[in-house]
Amino acid sequence: MTTPPPEKVTPSPAPPAAGDAALRAELERRTLALRGACEGIFDWDLQANTVHLSARAAELLGLESQPQEVGPAEWLERVAPEDRAALHQATSAHLRGDAERVHVEHRVAHDEQRWVLARGRAVRGEHGRPVRLAGTLADVTDARTAVARLEHHALHDPLTGLPNRVLLLDRLEQALRRGRRRERQPACALLFLDLDRFKVVNDSLGHAAGDVLLQAVARRLQGVLRPEDTVARLGGDEFCILLEEIDDAHEATRVAERVQQALTPPIRVEGREVVTSASVGVALAQPGSRPQELLDQADTAMYRAKAAGKARHAVFDGGMHAQVMARLDLESALRAAIENGVLAVRYQPVFHTATGRVTGFEALCRWPDGVAPSAFLAVAEETGLIVPLGRLVLEDACARAAAWRALPGGAELTVSVNVSPRELSEPSFLDGLGAVLTATALDPAALRLEVTEGAVAHDPELVRRTLTQALECHGVRSQLDDFGTASSSLRLLHSFPGDAVKIDAAFVRAMDADAGAFELVKAMIALAHNLGLEAIAEGVETQAHLDALELLGCERAQGFLLAPPLAPAEAGALLASPAAGPVG
Repeated sequence: MTTPPPEKVTPSPAPPAAGDAALRAELERRTLALRGACEGIFDWDLQANTVHLSARAAELLGLESQPQEVGPAEWLERVAPEDRAALHQATSAHLRGDAERVHVEHRVAHDEQRWVLARGRAVRGEHGRPVRLAGTLADVTDARTAVARLEHHALHDPLTGLPNRVLLLDRLEQALRRGRRRERQPACALLFLDLDRFKVVNDSLGHAAGDVLLQAVARRLQGVLRPEDTVARLGGDEFCILLEEIDDAHEATRVAERVQQALTPPIRVEGREVVTSASVGVALAQPGSRPQELLDQADTAMYRAKAAGKARHAVFDGGMHAQVMARLDLESALRAAIENGVLAVRYQPVFHTATGRVTGFEALCRWPDGVAPSAFLAVAEETGLIVPLGRLVLEDACARAAAWRALPGGAELTVSVNVSPRELSEPSFLDGLGAVLTATALDPAALRLEVTEGAVAHDPELVRRTLTQALECHGVRSQLDDFGTASSSLRLLHSFPGDAVKIDAAFVRAMDADAGAFELVKAMIALAHNLGLEAIAEGVETQAHLDALELLGCERAQGFLLAPPLAPAEAGALLASPAAGPVG
Protein backbone atom coordinates (compact mmCIF):
# COMPACT_ATOMS: atom_id res chain seq x y z
CA MET A 1 0.00 0.00 0.00
CA THR A 2 2.16 2.84 -1.35
CA THR A 3 1.22 6.54 -0.96
CA PRO A 4 1.35 8.52 -4.27
CA PRO A 5 2.97 11.98 -4.28
CA PRO A 6 0.64 14.72 -3.03
CA GLU A 7 -1.20 16.88 -5.51
CA LYS A 8 -2.62 20.32 -5.02
CA VAL A 9 -6.38 20.20 -5.21
CA THR A 10 -8.45 23.30 -5.96
CA PRO A 11 -11.19 23.48 -3.35
CA SER A 12 -14.77 23.50 -4.63
CA PRO A 13 -17.16 26.26 -3.71
CA ALA A 14 -19.12 25.55 -0.53
CA PRO A 15 -22.54 24.06 -1.30
CA PRO A 16 -25.67 25.84 -0.13
CA ALA A 17 -27.10 24.97 3.29
CA ALA A 18 -29.91 22.93 1.80
CA GLY A 19 -27.33 20.88 -0.06
CA ASP A 20 -25.44 20.29 3.21
CA ALA A 21 -28.58 18.89 4.81
CA ALA A 22 -29.29 16.60 1.86
CA LEU A 23 -25.69 15.38 1.82
CA ARG A 24 -25.76 14.67 5.56
CA ALA A 25 -29.02 12.76 5.18
CA GLU A 26 -27.62 10.67 2.36
CA LEU A 27 -24.48 9.97 4.40
CA GLU A 28 -26.57 8.89 7.39
CA ARG A 29 -28.61 6.51 5.20
CA ARG A 30 -25.50 4.92 3.74
CA THR A 31 -23.89 4.65 7.18
CA LEU A 32 -26.99 2.92 8.58
CA ALA A 33 -27.08 0.54 5.59
CA LEU A 34 -23.45 -0.40 6.11
CA ARG A 35 -24.05 -0.97 9.81
CA GLY A 36 -26.96 -3.23 8.97
CA ALA A 37 -24.69 -5.19 6.67
CA CYS A 38 -22.01 -5.30 9.40
CA GLU A 39 -19.52 -3.62 7.08
CA GLY A 40 -16.90 -1.13 8.14
CA ILE A 41 -15.78 2.04 6.32
CA PHE A 42 -12.26 3.19 5.57
CA ASP A 43 -11.18 6.52 4.08
CA TRP A 44 -7.52 6.85 3.11
CA ASP A 45 -6.33 10.43 2.68
CA LEU A 46 -3.51 9.92 0.22
CA GLN A 47 -2.13 13.44 0.74
CA ALA A 48 -1.98 13.21 4.53
CA ASN A 49 -1.24 9.45 4.28
CA THR A 50 -3.70 8.59 7.02
CA VAL A 51 -6.58 6.13 7.03
CA HIS A 52 -9.77 6.85 8.93
CA LEU A 53 -11.49 3.66 10.13
CA SER A 54 -15.04 3.38 11.35
CA ALA A 55 -15.64 1.41 14.57
CA ARG A 56 -16.64 -1.70 12.59
CA ALA A 57 -13.61 -1.41 10.29
CA ALA A 58 -11.29 -1.10 13.30
CA GLU A 59 -12.92 -4.13 14.90
CA LEU A 60 -12.48 -6.22 11.75
CA LEU A 61 -8.76 -5.37 11.65
CA GLY A 62 -8.32 -6.36 15.27
CA LEU A 63 -7.94 -2.79 16.53
CA GLU A 64 -10.03 -1.11 19.20
CA SER A 65 -13.71 -1.01 18.32
CA GLN A 66 -13.91 2.76 17.91
CA PRO A 67 -13.34 5.20 15.05
CA GLN A 68 -9.67 6.05 14.68
CA GLU A 69 -6.99 7.14 12.30
CA VAL A 70 -4.02 4.93 11.46
CA GLY A 71 -1.21 4.97 9.00
CA PRO A 72 -1.38 2.64 5.94
CA ALA A 73 1.51 0.67 7.41
CA GLU A 74 -0.54 -0.06 10.56
CA TRP A 75 -3.33 -1.50 8.42
CA LEU A 76 -0.84 -3.58 6.46
CA GLU A 77 0.64 -4.90 9.71
CA ARG A 78 -2.78 -6.27 10.66
CA VAL A 79 -2.90 -8.32 7.42
CA ALA A 80 -1.65 -11.91 7.53
CA PRO A 81 1.91 -11.93 6.09
CA GLU A 82 1.00 -14.34 3.27
CA ASP A 83 -1.77 -11.98 2.07
CA ARG A 84 0.06 -8.62 2.25
CA ALA A 85 1.50 -8.78 -1.26
CA ALA A 86 -1.93 -9.38 -2.81
CA LEU A 87 -3.46 -6.41 -0.95
CA HIS A 88 -0.55 -4.14 -1.89
CA GLN A 89 -0.70 -5.20 -5.57
CA ALA A 90 -4.48 -4.74 -5.83
CA THR A 91 -4.32 -1.27 -4.25
CA SER A 92 -1.38 -0.10 -6.35
CA ALA A 93 -2.99 -1.36 -9.58
CA HIS A 94 -6.15 0.62 -8.90
CA LEU A 95 -4.31 3.80 -7.93
CA ARG A 96 -2.27 3.55 -11.16
CA GLY A 97 -5.49 3.23 -13.11
CA ASP A 98 -4.85 -0.37 -14.18
CA ALA A 99 -7.88 -1.72 -12.30
CA GLU A 100 -11.38 -0.29 -12.04
CA ARG A 101 -11.54 -0.80 -8.27
CA VAL A 102 -9.95 -2.51 -5.28
CA HIS A 103 -11.47 -5.90 -4.53
CA VAL A 104 -9.32 -8.24 -2.47
CA GLU A 105 -9.77 -10.68 0.40
CA HIS A 106 -7.19 -11.08 3.14
CA ARG A 107 -6.80 -12.70 6.52
CA VAL A 108 -6.30 -10.73 9.70
CA ALA A 109 -2.97 -11.54 11.35
CA HIS A 110 -4.26 -11.83 14.91
CA ASP A 111 -6.97 -14.34 13.95
CA GLU A 112 -6.36 -16.54 10.91
CA GLN A 113 -9.93 -17.74 11.06
CA ARG A 114 -11.14 -14.27 10.04
CA TRP A 115 -11.27 -13.26 6.40
CA VAL A 116 -11.91 -9.63 5.39
CA LEU A 117 -13.04 -8.36 2.00
CA ALA A 118 -11.68 -4.89 1.15
CA ARG A 119 -13.49 -2.98 -1.59
CA GLY A 120 -12.87 0.62 -2.60
CA ARG A 121 -12.50 3.27 -5.29
CA ALA A 122 -10.19 6.24 -5.60
CA VAL A 123 -11.20 9.89 -5.74
CA ARG A 124 -9.05 11.62 -8.35
CA GLY A 125 -7.96 15.25 -8.75
CA GLU A 126 -7.84 17.49 -11.81
CA HIS A 127 -5.12 15.51 -13.58
CA GLY A 128 -6.52 12.12 -12.74
CA ARG A 129 -4.15 11.57 -9.87
CA PRO A 130 -5.72 9.83 -6.83
CA VAL A 131 -6.17 11.92 -3.71
CA ARG A 132 -8.34 9.57 -1.61
CA LEU A 133 -9.26 5.91 -1.49
CA ALA A 134 -12.52 5.11 0.24
CA GLY A 135 -14.39 1.89 0.63
CA THR A 136 -15.67 -0.84 2.91
CA LEU A 137 -14.41 -3.82 4.89
CA ALA A 138 -16.66 -6.87 5.29
CA ASP A 139 -16.29 -10.09 7.27
CA VAL A 140 -16.44 -12.95 4.73
CA THR A 141 -15.21 -15.69 7.07
CA ASP A 142 -18.45 -17.69 6.89
CA ALA A 143 -18.50 -17.60 3.10
CA ARG A 144 -14.85 -18.60 2.94
CA THR A 145 -15.47 -21.45 5.39
CA ALA A 146 -18.44 -22.68 3.37
CA VAL A 147 -16.40 -22.66 0.16
CA ALA A 148 -13.54 -24.46 1.88
CA ARG A 149 -15.99 -27.05 3.22
CA LEU A 150 -17.45 -27.63 -0.24
CA GLU A 151 -13.98 -27.94 -1.76
CA HIS A 152 -12.98 -30.40 0.96
CA HIS A 153 -16.10 -32.51 0.39
CA ALA A 154 -15.48 -32.53 -3.34
CA LEU A 155 -11.97 -33.92 -2.83
CA HIS A 156 -12.32 -36.09 0.27
CA ASP A 157 -14.21 -39.19 1.31
CA PRO A 158 -16.95 -38.17 3.78
CA LEU A 159 -16.67 -41.36 5.88
CA THR A 160 -12.91 -41.49 6.51
CA GLY A 161 -11.81 -37.94 5.66
CA LEU A 162 -9.19 -39.38 3.30
CA PRO A 163 -8.59 -37.98 -0.19
CA ASN A 164 -10.96 -39.43 -2.76
CA ARG A 165 -10.32 -40.67 -6.30
CA VAL A 166 -10.33 -37.15 -7.80
CA LEU A 167 -7.69 -35.81 -5.40
CA LEU A 168 -5.63 -39.00 -5.64
CA LEU A 169 -5.46 -38.77 -9.44
CA ASP A 170 -4.52 -35.09 -9.21
CA ARG A 171 -1.66 -35.82 -6.80
CA LEU A 172 -0.59 -38.75 -8.92
CA GLU A 173 -0.44 -36.50 -11.98
CA GLN A 174 1.74 -34.02 -10.07
CA ALA A 175 4.04 -36.81 -8.88
CA LEU A 176 4.45 -38.09 -12.45
CA ARG A 177 5.27 -34.58 -13.68
CA ARG A 178 7.91 -34.10 -10.98
CA GLY A 179 9.42 -37.45 -11.91
CA ARG A 180 9.61 -36.46 -15.60
CA ARG A 181 11.32 -33.16 -14.75
CA ARG A 182 13.89 -34.92 -12.58
CA GLU A 183 14.20 -37.84 -15.01
CA ARG A 184 13.60 -40.09 -12.04
CA GLN A 185 12.43 -43.67 -12.65
CA PRO A 186 10.34 -44.88 -11.07
CA ALA A 187 8.84 -41.52 -10.14
CA CYS A 188 6.32 -43.08 -7.79
CA ALA A 189 4.33 -46.22 -7.06
CA LEU A 190 0.69 -46.94 -6.47
CA LEU A 191 -0.71 -49.55 -4.08
CA PHE A 192 -4.31 -50.69 -4.62
CA LEU A 193 -5.89 -52.32 -1.53
CA ASP A 194 -9.06 -54.36 -1.33
CA LEU A 195 -10.13 -55.65 2.10
CA ASP A 196 -10.62 -59.40 2.32
CA ARG A 197 -14.01 -60.64 3.55
CA PHE A 198 -15.34 -57.12 4.14
CA LYS A 199 -18.75 -58.15 2.82
CA VAL A 200 -19.01 -60.73 5.59
CA VAL A 201 -18.79 -57.94 8.19
CA ASN A 202 -21.37 -55.85 6.36
CA ASP A 203 -23.79 -58.74 5.96
CA SER A 204 -23.42 -60.14 9.48
CA LEU A 205 -22.99 -56.99 11.61
CA GLY A 206 -24.61 -54.36 9.38
CA HIS A 207 -23.44 -51.36 7.38
CA ALA A 208 -22.83 -49.23 10.47
CA ALA A 209 -20.32 -51.79 11.69
CA GLY A 210 -18.77 -51.85 8.23
CA ASP A 211 -18.32 -48.08 8.41
CA VAL A 212 -16.57 -48.38 11.79
CA LEU A 213 -14.21 -50.97 10.31
CA LEU A 214 -13.40 -48.76 7.32
CA GLN A 215 -12.61 -45.81 9.58
CA ALA A 216 -10.30 -47.97 11.71
CA VAL A 217 -8.53 -49.26 8.60
CA ALA A 218 -8.07 -45.70 7.35
CA ARG A 219 -6.37 -44.70 10.62
CA ARG A 220 -4.05 -47.69 10.50
CA LEU A 221 -3.05 -46.98 6.91
CA GLN A 222 -2.23 -43.38 7.77
CA GLY A 223 -0.09 -44.59 10.66
CA VAL A 224 2.34 -46.58 8.49
CA LEU A 225 3.00 -43.98 5.78
CA ARG A 226 5.52 -41.19 5.40
CA PRO A 227 4.28 -37.55 5.44
CA GLU A 228 4.85 -37.21 1.67
CA ASP A 229 2.70 -40.23 0.81
CA THR A 230 -1.04 -40.18 0.20
CA VAL A 231 -3.65 -42.72 1.27
CA ALA A 232 -7.05 -42.39 -0.40
CA ARG A 233 -10.35 -44.23 -0.26
CA LEU A 234 -11.78 -44.97 -3.68
CA GLY A 235 -15.11 -46.29 -2.41
CA GLY A 236 -16.49 -49.39 -0.73
CA ASP A 237 -13.60 -51.34 0.80
CA GLU A 238 -11.01 -50.12 -1.74
CA PHE A 239 -8.09 -47.90 -0.73
CA CYS A 240 -5.10 -46.57 -2.66
CA ILE A 241 -1.68 -45.46 -1.46
CA LEU A 242 0.54 -43.13 -3.52
CA LEU A 243 4.22 -43.57 -2.68
CA GLU A 244 6.54 -40.79 -3.82
CA GLU A 245 10.33 -40.71 -4.04
CA ILE A 246 10.80 -44.49 -4.17
CA ASP A 247 13.77 -46.29 -5.66
CA ASP A 248 12.44 -49.66 -6.82
CA ALA A 249 9.74 -52.31 -6.56
CA HIS A 250 11.29 -53.74 -3.39
CA GLU A 251 10.67 -50.50 -1.53
CA ALA A 252 7.01 -50.50 -2.65
CA THR A 253 6.50 -54.14 -1.64
CA ARG A 254 8.02 -53.43 1.78
CA VAL A 255 5.32 -50.81 2.27
CA ALA A 256 2.71 -53.37 1.18
CA GLU A 257 4.04 -55.75 3.83
CA ARG A 258 3.90 -53.01 6.48
CA VAL A 259 0.30 -52.30 5.53
CA GLN A 260 -0.66 -55.95 5.91
CA GLN A 261 1.11 -56.14 9.27
CA ALA A 262 -0.72 -53.01 10.44
CA LEU A 263 -4.06 -54.65 9.61
CA THR A 264 -3.25 -57.91 11.41
CA PRO A 265 -4.32 -56.98 14.98
CA PRO A 266 -8.08 -57.42 15.54
CA ILE A 267 -10.30 -54.35 15.27
CA ARG A 268 -13.10 -53.97 17.81
CA VAL A 269 -16.40 -53.42 16.02
CA GLU A 270 -19.79 -53.44 17.75
CA GLY A 271 -18.34 -55.25 20.74
CA ARG A 272 -16.68 -57.92 18.58
CA GLU A 273 -13.08 -58.56 17.60
CA VAL A 274 -12.92 -58.43 13.81
CA VAL A 275 -9.83 -59.65 11.98
CA THR A 276 -9.26 -58.22 8.53
CA SER A 277 -6.58 -58.30 5.86
CA ALA A 278 -6.04 -56.82 2.43
CA SER A 279 -5.07 -57.95 -1.04
CA VAL A 280 -2.60 -55.41 -2.43
CA GLY A 281 -1.67 -54.66 -6.02
CA VAL A 282 1.51 -52.68 -6.73
CA ALA A 283 2.18 -50.67 -9.90
CA LEU A 284 5.36 -48.66 -10.56
CA ALA A 285 5.34 -45.58 -12.74
CA GLN A 286 7.17 -45.97 -16.04
CA PRO A 287 8.16 -43.40 -18.69
CA GLY A 288 4.94 -42.06 -20.17
CA SER A 289 2.70 -43.46 -17.42
CA ARG A 290 -0.68 -41.75 -17.06
CA PRO A 291 -2.62 -41.52 -13.78
CA GLN A 292 -5.64 -43.63 -14.76
CA GLU A 293 -3.41 -46.15 -16.51
CA LEU A 294 -1.31 -46.61 -13.36
CA LEU A 295 -4.45 -46.97 -11.25
CA ASP A 296 -5.78 -49.64 -13.60
CA GLN A 297 -2.48 -51.51 -13.43
CA ALA A 298 -2.50 -51.51 -9.63
CA ASP A 299 -6.12 -52.71 -9.71
CA THR A 300 -5.15 -55.56 -12.04
CA ALA A 301 -2.28 -56.59 -9.78
CA MET A 302 -4.63 -56.53 -6.78
CA TYR A 303 -6.93 -59.05 -8.47
CA ARG A 304 -3.91 -61.26 -9.15
CA ALA A 305 -3.01 -61.06 -5.44
CA LYS A 306 -6.58 -61.87 -4.38
CA ALA A 307 -6.70 -64.85 -6.72
CA ALA A 308 -3.52 -66.21 -5.11
CA GLY A 309 -5.07 -66.09 -1.63
CA LYS A 310 -5.89 -63.62 1.11
CA ALA A 311 -3.47 -61.08 2.62
CA ARG A 312 -1.08 -61.17 -0.35
CA HIS A 313 0.46 -58.61 -2.68
CA ALA A 314 1.44 -58.73 -6.34
CA VAL A 315 3.44 -56.37 -8.58
CA PHE A 316 2.06 -55.49 -12.00
CA ASP A 317 4.15 -56.79 -14.90
CA GLY A 318 3.97 -57.04 -18.67
CA GLY A 319 2.32 -60.44 -18.50
CA MET A 320 -0.55 -58.96 -16.55
CA HIS A 321 -0.82 -56.24 -19.17
CA ALA A 322 -1.17 -58.84 -21.88
CA GLN A 323 -3.86 -60.56 -19.85
CA VAL A 324 -5.70 -57.28 -19.35
CA MET A 325 -5.61 -56.54 -23.09
CA ALA A 326 -6.81 -60.05 -23.87
CA ARG A 327 -9.67 -59.61 -21.42
CA LEU A 328 -10.61 -56.26 -23.00
CA ASP A 329 -10.58 -57.89 -26.42
CA LEU A 330 -12.78 -60.70 -25.14
CA GLU A 331 -15.18 -58.21 -23.59
CA SER A 332 -15.48 -56.31 -26.87
CA ALA A 333 -15.98 -59.52 -28.84
CA LEU A 334 -18.59 -60.74 -26.36
CA ARG A 335 -20.49 -57.47 -26.55
CA ALA A 336 -20.53 -57.71 -30.34
CA ALA A 337 -21.54 -61.39 -30.22
CA ILE A 338 -24.55 -60.57 -28.02
CA GLU A 339 -25.61 -57.65 -30.21
CA ASN A 340 -25.22 -59.63 -33.45
CA GLY A 341 -26.78 -62.86 -32.21
CA VAL A 342 -23.59 -64.89 -32.70
CA LEU A 343 -23.89 -66.82 -29.44
CA ALA A 344 -25.73 -70.13 -29.58
CA VAL A 345 -27.92 -71.92 -27.06
CA ARG A 346 -27.40 -75.65 -26.66
CA TYR A 347 -29.63 -78.03 -24.73
CA GLN A 348 -28.33 -80.92 -22.60
CA PRO A 349 -31.04 -83.53 -22.00
CA VAL A 350 -31.96 -84.58 -18.48
CA PHE A 351 -32.97 -88.25 -18.22
CA HIS A 352 -35.09 -90.21 -15.79
CA THR A 353 -32.63 -92.71 -14.31
CA ALA A 354 -35.14 -95.52 -13.95
CA THR A 355 -36.73 -95.37 -17.42
CA GLY A 356 -34.08 -93.65 -19.53
CA ARG A 357 -36.66 -91.22 -20.90
CA VAL A 358 -36.02 -87.50 -21.41
CA THR A 359 -37.67 -85.33 -18.74
CA GLY A 360 -36.26 -81.97 -19.76
CA PHE A 361 -33.26 -79.92 -20.88
CA GLU A 362 -30.72 -77.53 -19.41
CA ALA A 363 -30.11 -74.48 -21.61
CA LEU A 364 -26.38 -73.73 -22.03
CA CYS A 365 -24.80 -70.78 -23.82
CA ARG A 366 -22.00 -71.58 -26.27
CA TRP A 367 -19.70 -69.47 -28.47
CA PRO A 368 -19.33 -71.09 -31.92
CA ASP A 369 -15.73 -69.84 -32.22
CA GLY A 370 -14.71 -72.24 -29.47
CA VAL A 371 -14.24 -69.79 -26.62
CA ALA A 372 -14.63 -71.70 -23.36
CA PRO A 373 -17.85 -70.91 -21.47
CA SER A 374 -15.88 -70.44 -18.24
CA ALA A 375 -13.88 -67.65 -19.93
CA PHE A 376 -16.64 -65.57 -21.49
CA LEU A 377 -19.19 -66.14 -18.71
CA ALA A 378 -16.72 -64.80 -16.12
CA VAL A 379 -16.22 -61.66 -18.23
CA ALA A 380 -19.98 -61.35 -18.70
CA GLU A 381 -20.52 -61.51 -14.95
CA GLU A 382 -17.83 -58.90 -14.17
CA THR A 383 -18.97 -56.43 -16.81
CA GLY A 384 -22.73 -56.79 -16.44
CA LEU A 385 -23.08 -58.32 -19.91
CA ILE A 386 -24.54 -61.34 -18.15
CA VAL A 387 -27.85 -59.46 -18.00
CA PRO A 388 -28.47 -59.20 -21.79
CA LEU A 389 -26.80 -62.59 -22.26
CA GLY A 390 -29.13 -64.19 -19.72
CA ARG A 391 -32.15 -62.60 -21.40
CA LEU A 392 -31.04 -64.04 -24.76
CA VAL A 393 -30.79 -67.56 -23.32
CA LEU A 394 -34.09 -67.24 -21.44
CA GLU A 395 -36.00 -66.16 -24.55
CA ASP A 396 -34.58 -68.96 -26.68
CA ALA A 397 -35.15 -71.62 -24.00
CA CYS A 398 -38.75 -70.63 -23.36
CA ALA A 399 -39.60 -70.57 -27.07
CA ARG A 400 -37.98 -74.00 -27.64
CA ALA A 401 -39.66 -75.53 -24.60
CA ALA A 402 -43.08 -74.28 -25.69
CA ALA A 403 -42.60 -75.97 -29.08
CA TRP A 404 -41.29 -79.22 -27.61
CA ARG A 405 -44.14 -79.48 -25.11
CA ALA A 406 -46.55 -79.42 -28.04
CA LEU A 407 -45.03 -82.66 -29.37
CA PRO A 408 -46.79 -85.97 -28.61
CA GLY A 409 -45.95 -86.96 -25.04
CA GLY A 410 -44.04 -83.73 -24.35
CA ALA A 411 -46.53 -82.04 -22.06
CA GLU A 412 -44.40 -82.62 -18.94
CA LEU A 413 -41.03 -81.49 -20.35
CA THR A 414 -39.14 -78.84 -18.40
CA VAL A 415 -36.30 -76.51 -19.31
CA SER A 416 -33.83 -75.01 -16.84
CA VAL A 417 -31.97 -71.74 -17.34
CA ASN A 418 -28.97 -70.60 -15.29
CA VAL A 419 -29.33 -67.21 -13.60
CA SER A 420 -26.56 -65.30 -11.80
CA PRO A 421 -26.72 -63.06 -8.72
CA ARG A 422 -26.12 -60.10 -11.02
CA GLU A 423 -29.30 -60.93 -12.94
CA LEU A 424 -31.31 -61.56 -9.78
CA SER A 425 -30.25 -58.17 -8.38
CA GLU A 426 -31.62 -56.33 -11.43
CA PRO A 427 -34.83 -54.44 -10.49
CA SER A 428 -36.34 -55.40 -13.86
CA PHE A 429 -35.60 -59.13 -13.60
CA LEU A 430 -39.08 -60.26 -12.53
CA ASP A 431 -40.84 -58.03 -15.05
CA GLY A 432 -38.57 -59.35 -17.78
CA LEU A 433 -39.28 -62.93 -16.74
CA GLY A 434 -43.02 -62.33 -16.98
CA ALA A 435 -42.65 -60.66 -20.36
CA VAL A 436 -40.75 -63.63 -21.81
CA LEU A 437 -43.31 -66.13 -20.50
CA THR A 438 -46.11 -64.11 -22.08
CA ALA A 439 -44.33 -63.66 -25.40
CA THR A 440 -43.49 -67.38 -25.75
CA ALA A 441 -46.77 -68.66 -24.27
CA LEU A 442 -44.79 -71.11 -22.13
CA ASP A 443 -46.53 -72.64 -19.13
CA PRO A 444 -44.55 -71.28 -16.12
CA ALA A 445 -44.60 -74.78 -14.61
CA ALA A 446 -42.21 -75.86 -17.38
CA LEU A 447 -39.45 -73.39 -16.49
CA ARG A 448 -36.79 -73.80 -13.80
CA LEU A 449 -34.35 -71.07 -12.74
CA GLU A 450 -30.99 -72.61 -11.84
CA VAL A 451 -28.85 -70.80 -9.26
CA THR A 452 -25.54 -72.13 -8.00
CA GLU A 453 -25.00 -72.97 -4.35
CA GLY A 454 -22.10 -70.50 -4.38
CA ALA A 455 -24.47 -67.70 -5.39
CA VAL A 456 -26.81 -68.66 -2.57
CA ALA A 457 -23.97 -68.60 -0.05
CA HIS A 458 -22.75 -65.24 -1.42
CA ASP A 459 -26.04 -63.40 -0.92
CA PRO A 460 -28.65 -65.76 0.51
CA GLU A 461 -31.30 -63.15 1.26
CA LEU A 462 -31.23 -61.69 -2.27
CA VAL A 463 -31.47 -65.13 -3.87
CA ARG A 464 -34.23 -66.35 -1.57
CA ARG A 465 -36.30 -63.18 -1.97
CA THR A 466 -36.06 -63.01 -5.77
CA LEU A 467 -36.69 -66.71 -6.37
CA THR A 468 -39.64 -66.66 -3.97
CA GLN A 469 -41.12 -63.73 -5.88
CA ALA A 470 -40.58 -65.58 -9.17
CA LEU A 471 -42.67 -68.44 -7.79
CA GLU A 472 -45.35 -66.28 -6.21
CA CYS A 473 -45.71 -63.81 -9.10
CA HIS A 474 -45.11 -66.05 -12.12
CA GLY A 475 -45.33 -69.66 -10.91
CA VAL A 476 -41.68 -70.37 -11.84
CA ARG A 477 -39.76 -72.80 -9.63
CA SER A 478 -36.01 -73.07 -9.09
CA GLN A 479 -33.21 -75.60 -8.84
CA LEU A 480 -30.03 -75.42 -6.76
CA ASP A 481 -27.02 -76.07 -9.01
CA ASP A 482 -23.52 -77.31 -8.04
CA PHE A 483 -24.92 -78.75 -4.82
CA GLY A 484 -22.16 -79.71 -2.38
CA THR A 485 -19.59 -77.14 -3.52
CA ALA A 486 -20.47 -74.36 -1.06
CA SER A 487 -21.84 -73.97 2.45
CA SER A 488 -25.48 -73.03 1.95
CA SER A 489 -27.38 -73.10 5.22
CA LEU A 490 -29.92 -75.81 5.97
CA ARG A 491 -32.37 -73.07 6.93
CA LEU A 492 -32.17 -71.62 3.44
CA LEU A 493 -32.48 -75.03 1.84
CA HIS A 494 -35.57 -75.71 3.93
CA SER A 495 -37.23 -72.59 2.51
CA PHE A 496 -35.76 -72.92 -0.99
CA PRO A 497 -38.56 -72.16 -3.50
CA GLY A 498 -37.58 -74.97 -5.85
CA ASP A 499 -38.14 -78.62 -6.55
CA ALA A 500 -34.64 -80.09 -7.03
CA VAL A 501 -30.94 -79.91 -6.23
CA LYS A 502 -28.28 -80.74 -8.82
CA ILE A 503 -25.33 -82.70 -7.42
CA ASP A 504 -22.05 -81.28 -8.73
CA ALA A 505 -20.30 -83.34 -11.43
CA ALA A 506 -17.05 -83.53 -9.43
CA PHE A 507 -18.70 -85.69 -6.76
CA VAL A 508 -20.34 -87.97 -9.34
CA ARG A 509 -17.08 -88.54 -11.25
CA ALA A 510 -15.17 -89.27 -8.04
CA MET A 511 -17.48 -92.19 -7.12
CA ASP A 512 -15.48 -94.53 -9.38
CA ALA A 513 -12.37 -94.53 -7.23
CA ASP A 514 -13.36 -92.88 -3.95
CA ALA A 515 -15.66 -94.60 -1.47
CA GLY A 516 -15.92 -91.33 0.42
CA ALA A 517 -17.34 -89.60 -2.65
CA PHE A 518 -19.97 -92.33 -2.93
CA GLU A 519 -21.00 -91.73 0.68
CA LEU A 520 -21.13 -87.96 0.08
CA VAL A 521 -23.43 -88.40 -2.93
CA LYS A 522 -25.57 -90.77 -0.90
CA ALA A 523 -25.85 -88.20 1.90
CA MET A 524 -26.71 -85.38 -0.49
CA ILE A 525 -29.47 -87.40 -2.13
CA ALA A 526 -30.88 -88.30 1.30
CA LEU A 527 -30.73 -84.64 2.41
CA ALA A 528 -32.56 -83.51 -0.72
CA HIS A 529 -35.28 -86.11 -0.20
CA ASN A 530 -35.66 -85.17 3.48
CA LEU A 531 -36.26 -81.57 2.39
CA GLY A 532 -38.85 -82.64 -0.17
CA LEU A 533 -36.58 -82.00 -3.16
CA GLU A 534 -35.61 -84.24 -6.07
CA ALA A 535 -31.95 -85.02 -6.84
CA ILE A 536 -30.42 -84.50 -10.28
CA ALA A 537 -26.88 -85.78 -10.87
CA GLU A 538 -24.57 -83.95 -13.26
CA GLY A 539 -21.43 -85.28 -14.97
CA VAL A 540 -22.62 -88.85 -15.58
CA GLU A 541 -19.89 -90.28 -17.84
CA THR A 542 -19.87 -94.03 -17.18
CA GLN A 543 -22.42 -96.80 -16.78
CA ALA A 544 -21.10 -97.34 -13.26
CA HIS A 545 -22.07 -93.74 -12.40
CA LEU A 546 -25.58 -94.33 -13.70
CA ASP A 547 -25.98 -97.67 -11.91
CA ALA A 548 -24.83 -96.19 -8.60
CA LEU A 549 -27.17 -93.22 -8.91
CA GLU A 550 -30.13 -95.48 -9.64
CA LEU A 551 -29.20 -97.59 -6.62
CA LEU A 552 -29.10 -94.48 -4.40
CA GLY A 553 -32.52 -93.34 -5.59
CA CYS A 554 -31.36 -90.30 -7.60
CA GLU A 555 -34.36 -89.46 -9.77
CA ARG A 556 -32.67 -87.80 -12.76
CA ALA A 557 -29.26 -87.49 -14.39
CA GLN A 558 -27.41 -85.72 -17.16
CA GLY A 559 -23.94 -86.13 -18.64
CA PHE A 560 -22.00 -87.16 -21.74
CA LEU A 561 -22.79 -90.85 -21.22
CA LEU A 562 -26.44 -90.01 -21.83
CA ALA A 563 -26.16 -87.07 -24.25
CA PRO A 564 -23.97 -83.99 -24.79
CA PRO A 565 -25.42 -80.49 -25.18
CA LEU A 566 -27.41 -80.52 -28.43
CA ALA A 567 -28.39 -77.99 -31.03
CA PRO A 568 -32.17 -77.31 -31.04
CA ALA A 569 -32.73 -79.49 -34.13
CA GLU A 570 -30.79 -82.36 -32.55
CA ALA A 571 -32.80 -82.02 -29.34
CA GLY A 572 -36.03 -82.21 -31.35
CA ALA A 573 -34.81 -85.34 -33.12
CA LEU A 574 -33.97 -86.93 -29.76
CA LEU A 575 -37.47 -86.27 -28.52
CA ALA A 576 -38.90 -87.94 -31.64
CA SER A 577 -36.85 -91.13 -31.15
CA PRO A 578 -38.72 -94.01 -29.50
CA ALA A 579 -35.86 -94.95 -27.14
CA ALA A 580 -35.40 -91.59 -25.45
CA GLY A 581 -38.65 -89.83 -26.19
CA PRO A 582 -40.17 -87.62 -23.52
CA VAL A 583 -41.88 -89.03 -20.51
CA GLY A 584 -45.62 -89.01 -21.09
